[in-house]
Amino acid sequence: GGGNAIHGLSSYVSSKPNTHVTVLSLFPGEAEKLRNAIPPEGVRCINDLGEDVYGKPDLVTDKPEEIPCDLDLVIFALPSFTHEMYLKALKPFLKEGVAIGAMPG
Repeated sequence: GGGNAIHGLSSYVSSKPNTHVTVLSLFPGEAEKLRNAIPPEGVRCINDLGEDVYGKPDLVTDKPEEIPCDLDLVIFALPSFTHEMYLKALKPFLKEGVAIGAMPG
């Protein structure tokens, strides 16, 4: 997706060492808008309990075939009515045993 949840989640997770984040948006034009909106230093994640961090995804795409084939975890940060569409699009490109989670939507 390209909404608030993915902005915060992808930026925070990508600020952590040894992580790689890919964002897939199947909605026309959303991947390009998100790519263009991310500043070079990344998105600032404000942490009320510690230091702020900056992070940005390694890849923002609208093409499922471009996602890394060795993903360990997929998180759906998008409305639940889109989950089936994303599962069908991702299925040919995910390794066996990948963990898939979903944020309520």
